[in-house]
Amino acid sequence: MKTAFPTINAFMEANSVMPRKHGAALANLAFGSLHHDVQATLVSGVDAGRHLAFLSADTLELDLDDPTQRQLGDYELLELIGEGGMGVVYRARQVSLDREVAVKLLAAGPWASRDFIDRFRREAQNAARMQHPNIVAIYEVGTAAGLHFFSMRLVRGRSLAQIIHGEAPDAPLRVAALMRTVAEAVYYAHRLNVLHLDLKPANILIDEEGEPHVADFGLARRLDSALATDTNEVSGTPSYMAPEQAQTRLSKLTAATDIWGLGAILYELVTGRPPFRGDTAQATLRMLIEGQIRAPRRFAPKLSLDLQAIILHCLEREPTERYPTARALAHDLNRFIEGRAVLVRPLNMMQRTARWSRREPRLAATGLLAASALVLGLLATTQQWRRAQGNASVAASNATLANDRLWQSRLDQAATALRDGHSYDALPLL
Repeated sequence: MKTAFPTINAFMEANSVMPRKHGAALANLAFGSLHHDVQATLVSGVDAGRHLAFLSADTLELDLDDPTQRQLGDYELLELIGEGGMGVVYRARQVSLDREVAVKLLAAGPWASRDFIDRFRREAQNAARMQHPNIVAIYEVGTAAGLHFFSMRLVRGRSLAQIIHGEAPDAPLRVAALMRTVAEAVYYAHRLNVLHLDLKPANILIDEEGEPHVADFGLARRLDSALATDTNEVSGTPSYMAPEQAQTRLSKLTAATDIWGLGAILYELVTGRPPFRGDTAQATLRMLIEGQIRAPRRFAPKLSLDLQAIILHCLEREPTERYPTARALAHDLNRFIEGRAVLVRPLNMMQRTARWSRREPRLAATGLLAASALVLGLLATTQQWRRAQGNASVAASNATLANDRLWQSRLDQAATALRDGHSYDALPLL
């Protein structure tokens, strides 16, 4: 939707005399509409609660052909590039520093509720605290022309969602390497007591170098706040939400909630589809609460059993049965990449040896040659020893025979001497 008013300020000053034809635009700008993923989240036995964080992108799509609407304080808005959890995102130029940035505007504009504004600012504060190469950096938080905004690093590239929808599933090793980096970034956020709570492919931005960046902390909560323990809100994207997010006041939201989100992204990367996807948000939430995860190999038969074990461990229904930390997940993904046994699927001795051989082919070949040489040497030595033993036995037998013949010859000579009456000559022989 392109808004028709000349500027935000002028519109606010003259809103009492605004033409009737702009009434619909004002209502849409002020209140927005529910995000398509959560517009129907009431299911049997589930309290959907409030959905302040799901306003659609067209609620604040300005007419960038109008120079007055294009200017926002120190920023010149250039292009609408996406939608976050609570607002719309523009590619912009920061005039004072002559650099391109991304600017996120609060979706409900200047008419947002105080709760909505506080949540928007909390997103900026949570993200601004984090200085990590794989988390989108925040530059400035402010208000201009009655609009709340924050500027952040512009990641040139595509979101993971765009890549998944436009291409076939990637190679398992590349998928594992990508998600290992994302898991490390999420672990960093957890160390700062921040839960993301909306991890999904659309919130993973891939830059021109192929590096992932975690974005959109619009639903983030602090681990040490009351929001992380008791809440009457269902917040998140149904296809990537953990079961405890969909059932209010039944479970605490912990780091395990984000680990489910990482597992759901992994699941979609290897199968081309999220773990649960119904025709409506209501149907998806019902599947999430009542359904069972189908093994990824059902959709990707050639998928490694190790990677499947990692994914399913992330998607355990009980939070305590998932990986204890995002770093533990990253470490298991690293073991998979290196060809070692993953911790969630231990191997026997033969399997570990085979894995080691594939991981270290040169060393394995050298060891095999050394072992073969040792065995051959032992066989040759044993043969020689047996041959020598045989020769010694023959020699001993021959010596005994010669000795016996010698004594028999002397006895014969003594007997002859005695018979001939030469007893004195027989004495030495006896």
